[in-house]
Amino acid sequence: MESLGVIKRVNILDFSIGVTLFVLEVIISLGLVLGVYNLIYSVYESYPDTNQMFKHFIHHTLSLFVAIEVIKSINDYFKYRRIRIYLIIDVSIIIILRELILGLYQHSISEVFALTLTSIAFLLILMRVIAIKFSPNRYQEMER
Repeated sequence: MESLGVIKRVNILDFSIGVTLFVLEVIISLGLVLGVYNLIYSVYESYPDTNQMFKHFIHHTLSLFVAIEVIKSINDYFKYRRIRIYLIIDVSIIIILRELILGLYQHSISEVFALTLTSIAFLLILMRVIAIKFSPNRYQEMER
């Protein structure tokens, strides 16, 4: 009887996680569509000034990449029922590279901060390689 309560709690938890992530994915997908619209509109509005056009294009495109990676992570959770660490590392790498590129392009970060972000990105890339090399899926395939 007690195990039935545990099963119900697990099912309710799985269901609530699934609904929450689905709603989050819908919201982020709408944000992605609005982001594409915002990209086109901001580039159109800054038409004569090519420097501003390029600035808006880079800023909005890099933001769209972050949203795409988050959606990819949510879809991966629905497929495998777990969060694979290398997808979270991918999102982190993209966010750090976005900030580094925007800061260097706008000349708004110091050399020390740029070097710090680059070092963090390098460490995250190493973590991603290690996460893929020692993935649980890899060991499950070896056992078969």
